[in-house]
Amino acid sequence: MGDFLKGRNLVCEVDVKDIAFINAIFEWYHEIATVRTRDRKKGLIELWIAPDFYDEAMKAVDWLVNGGFVKKFKIIEEVGDDWWRE
Repeated sequence: MGDFLKGRNLVCEVDVKDIAFINAIFEWYHEIATVRTRDRKKGLIELWIAPDFYDEAMKAVDWLVNGGFVKKFKIIEEVGDDWWRE
């Protein structure tokens, strides 16, 4: 077996009221990224971004923010793709 391409996982802080909408947008574009809610009360989500789709995911985030669709979208940190070890 060859090496697998790794994705990029970003922890983001968003308005709690926008979590479902953000999730729906990325579900619609399922090949780009998946949204996981880390802490609903704090508005923490994690974007699991597919390999080779980072630029497209960032364009989607930019569209959400600059289009006025979400109040807040702050990338806090990149955590790698070892989510299965939590």
